[in-house]
Amino acid sequence: MDETTKHKALLEEVLQPRNDYLGIEAIKPLLVQTIEHLASIGDDAWDLSALSALATAINKNTLNLTSQTGSGEKGIHSTNTIHGALFKLASSKVATEKLGERLTLLAHIINVAFKWRLDMRAAQNNPAFTEEDEKRLTPTTYRQNLESACKVVRRIEADGINLLTPLDRPTIKISICCDAYHVDEYSQQKDKYIKELGRFLAYGLNRRQPRRGYQEKTEHNAQKRPSAQRQRLFDDDPDEHWEATAASVLKLAPELNEDTESTQRTAGLSITEERPTVELIQSDQPVKTAKGDSSLQAVFRAQCQQIFQDKAAQLLPGRWEQLSTFDLYQLMQQLNQLPSDKRRRIGCVIGLLLTTGRGLNSVLDAQVLPMKKKAPSTLNEHSIIVMHGDSPGWLSGILRPESSRQMTGEWPKHMRTTQVSLTLPVPTFSWRLIEGQASYIVRRVRKRALPLFNKDGRAELEKDVKELLSTINRKTGARLTAHRLGAHLFNMLNTGDADLTAACLITGRMPSFGQQASLYYYAPSTSYIEQQYVEAMREIEQQCATSLPKSDEIKPVCSAANLAPFGNPQYVGSKLVPKTTYVNDLVATLQHRVKSARKGVQPLELFTMHNAYVAYTVAMLMFSTGYRSIRDPLPKWKNISLSRRMIVIADKTDDKQSHARFLPLTSLMVEQLAHYQRHRRGLIDRLEFYLQKQWETPFMFLNQSGTPQEVTPSRLEEHLQWRDTPPLNINRHYLHTQLKERGLASEVVDAFMGHWDAGQAPWDNYSTFCPREYCALIAPVIEKLMKAQGWKALKGKAL
Repeated sequence: MDETTKHKALLEEVLQPRNDYLGIEAIKPLLVQTIEHLASIGDDAWDLSALSALATAINKNTLNLTSQTGSGEKGIHSTNTIHGALFKLASSKVATEKLGERLTLLAHIINVAFKWRLDMRAAQNNPAFTEEDEKRLTPTTYRQNLESACKVVRRIEADGINLLTPLDRPTIKISICCDAYHVDEYSQQKDKYIKELGRFLAYGLNRRQPRRGYQEKTEHNAQKRPSAQRQRLFDDDPDEHWEATAASVLKLAPELNEDTESTQRTAGLSITEERPTVELIQSDQPVKTAKGDSSLQAVFRAQCQQIFQDKAAQLLPGRWEQLSTFDLYQLMQQLNQLPSDKRRRIGCVIGLLLTTGRGLNSVLDAQVLPMKKKAPSTLNEHSIIVMHGDSPGWLSGILRPESSRQMTGEWPKHMRTTQVSLTLPVPTFSWRLIEGQASYIVRRVRKRALPLFNKDGRAELEKDVKELLSTINRKTGARLTAHRLGAHLFNMLNTGDADLTAACLITGRMPSFGQQASLYYYAPSTSYIEQQYVEAMREIEQQCATSLPKSDEIKPVCSAANLAPFGNPQYVGSKLVPKTTYVNDLVATLQHRVKSARKGVQPLELFTMHNAYVAYTVAMLMFSTGYRSIRDPLPKWKNISLSRRMIVIADKTDDKQSHARFLPLTSLMVEQLAHYQRHRRGLIDRLEFYLQKQWETPFMFLNQSGTPQEVTPSRLEEHLQWRDTPPLNINRHYLHTQLKERGLASEVVDAFMGHWDAGQAPWDNYSTFCPREYCALIAPVIEKLMKAQGWKALKGKAL
């Protein structure tokens, strides 16, 4: 290796530059100083003479470094943080305070980052290494903390740097100095920067682990003793008066030690759900004794009465949260008897509750806007904008999961473009209720939307609505509340084998039993959402006026509302659903790589061919089963039955397989796995000298020396080489969306993807989910989908 190649290799370790060497001419002077500082503080991990030689070569221009325009990835401060920090300091138009000290601090960061990467490389070569046990050695932890440390170099004030001086001492001394600072809610920004820097130095030097304290071990999760909370046990509806016994509930949460908590987290279990709790319930009312009863008999009598009340209030269809046709019919009858002014305002509230599925507070905050005016740009799932015009509609934001992946890099352009808002039509019968108030307000609209209800009168309006509902209940025996009216559309959408995710997207509500996992993976078209909505609104119309026939007068808001500028459909939901053309291109690229691999006698050629074949087989398995990109897929062959065309997948839990699922294998996948088995046996026979032992897992990569390596997400991403490097789990987003678009019921798709909560497991005891019907429904759809993507069963070349 010549001197220039050695210098560039060392520069890659020091600078971690972007591919186009952005602004390298401007940062050369600062780069030379940084390398000189690094040579002075470095230790045995570095070749100090090589560092000095590199600084001299850059200073004398004997190492040719030139930047290239327009070829680098955007976001240099997050992708190439050290390079970005130097570029920011060099391109500053004003003199940077403490520039020399900042460069010395950056040299410490480079020193720690290099040691951190050495630890990560050593861990990747260790077959016993697991990312769950050593979170410090994961690339995500490294990148996030390095970005924070380089941000400190760029942004910290001079006073903050003075707190760390002198900087020409060992890096570990700087780390201890940073850890000595205390940060609370009243701390200044410089103190917070020092803590961020100290966290990076401590992780990089292996002085502490993420989620573990550096100081002496304490029970960080010890909880304070909870106080008694008064609550009504079986009623979440605050609008309805229910004669239930008030009670005080005391929840006692036991303390979990750190080892138990770590084991549960590693197993993929929710700590909140797995933690056992004790509830102590005590009635706040004295027990009423009947004539001749003893105190004990009175307690038994009260318990029996409470049990009867609880059973009567269970969440059964048509019994508790859901309204019946009788309830809505009585509501419309009483509403028509109100004075015109009150009927206009209350009728608008009732109409929006039934039409939008939002709560009363969201309805009272609703706005109105003419159809031709521009809607507000910032909307959330609780917003309601009534679009007034010939084809009336309503606009709202899209319900989003609590957390989602950041859309950075070049890969988002290959995903479906999803909308941030959804426009749906207003049925004719609902518009009769809404039109009076909307027309009254829309005349004053000039440029922006106006509130549908006067802010000063909202409290009185809310009181009038509740009084009307209470009066109807008292006169007719109905069970009307504002809460039930707002939830009625959600209940009508979620009947039978309906799509629960569509109900959540339309109404902006989460189901009462918890999180809806499909929101992370599903991106339906707006036309499909509108179809589901229109069918539900027709049913509600029939309930409100049983004497009227079904109406077909629900007009679309605008034909362009569900179409892009060139007539293409629009989508809402997940942002990680790849386009079909992109998936087909990925499949074709993987097949070409396998077919073009040379079948040679040299070991290196054989290793390359094997790695391409493994990557193809694993990718095919992921797109046919929805397998999560976890460490070492399919750890045992006994999880696959080629004769029965079945596979057991446990990619979200521990070896006990408490969240495992059964999936059918298509004939194409069975043929590919059979080819791979023969390839693997032939490879092991030929490479017995290199392998040294029988490799037990089905899939393995081989490095250049022939050492077997587990199929980890990072290695799989390296060997797949997907264009623009999208997230590995796009297969799950693609499969979930495609299966539902091909007409499969939500229950079947959720069982296939492993989306269920506690008590909903399809393979659990007492489940009525039929495995035979499940396989008969989903296997043909998966087969057609794989053939449409271009998957083929390829033979290996190791035989």
